[in-house]
Amino acid sequence: MDYIEKTLGEHVTRQKWQGVTNIPYYLHYAYNFEQATIGTQKCLILSPKGELDTISAIKKNIRRIQKEWDYQILFEMEKLSRQRKETLIKEKIPFVVPGKQLYIPFMGVALQEKCDASKATDVEKLSPSSQVLLFLFIYGNNEPLYHSEVQKRLGFKPMRVTRAAAQLVDVGLLKTYTDNIRKVLTSELTPKELFEKAKPYLLNPVRRKIYIDKSDVQTDYFLAGESALSIRTMLSYPQIDVYGTTKAPSTKKIKQLVDNEAQCTLEVWRYNPTILSDENGADVLSLAISLGKIQDERVEMSIEEMLNNIWRDEK
Repeated sequence: MDYIEKTLGEHVTRQKWQGVTNIPYYLHYAYNFEQATIGTQKCLILSPKGELDTISAIKKNIRRIQKEWDYQILFEMEKLSRQRKETLIKEKIPFVVPGKQLYIPFMGVALQEKCDASKATDVEKLSPSSQVLLFLFIYGNNEPLYHSEVQKRLGFKPMRVTRAAAQLVDVGLLKTYTDNIRKVLTSELTPKELFEKAKPYLLNPVRRKIYIDKSDVQTDYFLAGESALSIRTMLSYPQIDVYGTTKAPSTKKIKQLVDNEAQCTLEVWRYNPTILSDENGADVLSLAISLGKIQDERVEMSIEEMLNNIWRDEK
């Protein structure tokens, strides 16, 4: 805390926080805790042990900790991207990056010397367009892909392709160069290696799940969830049909689940995965991500089987 002392001219003391024994273990694994006094102001210093959580997770953690701590909370980090900094300030979450940045609103302090230049840490999750583009690239066996070809295959406008490609380059998933006047995306990784590297950035394509009557299923709905997985693997068909759409039905059609035979699950997706698929169902990679948090050994084995069929096709 020499940085705070030198910057503010306030004496700083810090010691182990005894209240740590009263908080959930997941917080023990996420942060180091120290009780501190800055001048006459008490605060609790949280130092992330790994990558900083999403802003929603940080706010949730703060609420839980404040059940055991009546004073202010201050995050201490070795580095902080510009986007992260702006988000924390917007949410009025105090933080300090020694030698670089200081934001302690409960003491009326907001100072900045420099930001970390890394662009990769600015992105928590890919945009839907970037994810679709990445999956198209992987399905093409990681062969060089022209922006113009993306426009044709996905129906994206040039600016949309440019933005999606820029995000993939910024996070270090793809590289780019210009072939005469055409922009090209490349990668030195295999499709499987690229997919594994991308996992921390991949967005769950499903916004939410609802239930509707089967009579309300539209012709443009596609197979999703375990229904789509059962078509591609040896997984038995689920008890209730699962469909997907990018447009949620009117609230009048949303029901509570009371009859498996007369109703179905409808997943509302962030993008249409059928533009990446040759079948009337979600593409393999999007489907795998949408099912990734289901803790069912049968589903997990089927996802692995489905993905392995793709990696076997690598040249």
